[in-house]
Amino acid sequence: MGDNMFIAHRGLVKKGITENTLEAFKLAIESDKYIGFELDIYTSLDNEFIVFHNPLLDNKFIWNYTSKELKKKKVILLKDVLKLKTDKIILIDIKDIKIDIKKLTKLLNIYKDKNIYVMSFFNSVLKKFKNPNFKIGLLNYILNSTSTYSYDFIGILYDVANKHMIDTLNKMNIEVFLYALNKKDKFIYKDVYYIIDDVLYK
Repeated sequence: MGDNMFIAHRGLVKKGITENTLEAFKLAIESDKYIGFELDIYTSLDNEFIVFHNPLLDNKFIWNYTSKELKKKKVILLKDVLKLKTDKIILIDIKDIKIDIKKLTKLLNIYKDKNIYVMSFFNSVLKKFKNPNFKIGLLNYILNSTSTYSYDFIGILYDVANKHMIDTLNKMNIEVFLYALNKKDKFIYKDVYYIIDDVLYK
């Protein structure tokens, strides 16, 4: 790994380009600043994996829409993101605690040539993965004992990270992703990934 490895939070968002869209992801792919991009997924009413951050859309839960209805609202499908030509990191954040892990694994395993990372706040979800061809990591995990951590990478709030923690994880070959940075925050840690909003860091 190298220094200051940036992941575009929900893609590279600029004027006229909204988050979690193919356009935002394409910009991140084209940018020399970023080595990957992050996105969020839920499941639609007709069991398609959709790319969206918030649980609500127009005062209705996102999972109560069909994918066809969501397409009209410019919400994209995960499978369309995976078709993008890139070897950069595609960091997928599972927001749906009831997501069909077998179906998701089957889809992601098709793209063995992609650099896919899957994370979630829900350990109960991640534990269901069986022999994935992609990396798995838990968000906001509190390390009471590093010997019990069994995933490939970890997502940690920037404000709770410290050098000792990061050095320990690196020695265990656990990749570290830091998130929830503010404009005042500096990239003081080496050999970690920073999930950042481009609007904050020009």
